[in-house]
Amino acid sequence: MRGPGTLLAIVCALALAMCAPRAADPRGPALWRVSDADSEIWLMGTVHVLPPGLRWKTPAIEAAFARADTVWFETPLDAAASARIAALVARDGANPPGVRLSPQLAPEDRVRLSRVAGSLGVPMASLEPSRPWLAALQLSLAHLARAGHSADAGVEHVLEADAEAQDKARAYLETAEQQMAVFSTLSQPAQVQFLRATLRQIEEDDGAVAEMDRAWADGDVAAFERLAAPMLAEAGPETAQALIHGRNARWAGQIEAMLEGEGRAFVAVGAAHMVGAQGLPALLRARGHAVEGP
Repeated sequence: MRGPGTLLAIVCALALAMCAPRAADPRGPALWRVSDADSEIWLMGTVHVLPPGLRWKTPAIEAAFARADTVWFETPLDAAASARIAALVARDGANPPGVRLSPQLAPEDRVRLSRVAGSLGVPMASLEPSRPWLAALQLSLAHLARAGHSADAGVEHVLEADAEAQDKARAYLETAEQQMAVFSTLSQPAQVQFLRATLRQIEEDDGAVAEMDRAWADGDVAAFERLAAPMLAEAGPETAQALIHGRNARWAGQIEAMLEGEGRAFVAVGAAHMVGAQGLPALLRARGHAVEGP
């Protein structure tokens, strides 16, 4: 599960972000439009961690964003939210006193953990106090940093700045506590499987992530789904439900509540939430809403 650059990037843990800097395809990342008589909501699948210099904005994205009265994100990204995340990591991401990470893993996984950590320059001493889910995120962050990626270049950070510059209202689908609980409440077997998948996918790079990034930037939703599905499956059903499917069901309800009012909104959440039969566009269509898009 290569990908989460920060704990605010949870949903893309399954499907991002090793893009090489390039100009965006004229088609650009996919957009969906959900509407009724007095409401218009644009949905955009995002990548939270990108290389600086990647150009992904298109006229269609800029026009939809400009029309919005309110911009919705997964969680806040400001300094206060970051401080809260750090406190939650310290509270929920650490093993109990005297408990180390390595003994929680099978022998072959301990060997791979040491090998991957060494290849990324991450001291084992910094990983041993961590629960498996946090170790997976630490290694993913190191993997992205080594490749030159930055959360500051990610879609959400860019759009947050745009919303502030355009004096748009901002709203959030989750609190920091809710997003942290996605990981911290995973069972021990699910956490270990998540870490095992992370280790394998970091070490055995077969080019799938680069293909996925190209699919995202080109708006090729079918290709993105085809590449993301095996990564989600490898994470295991409990993690898939916690990270993607359960959150999608909750968010679909929140979007329905937006439609019950009036006005225009732009909703930017991780691209993995947009694909498949349990993706947000499919869920909203199944609930009888008019959804235009790829």
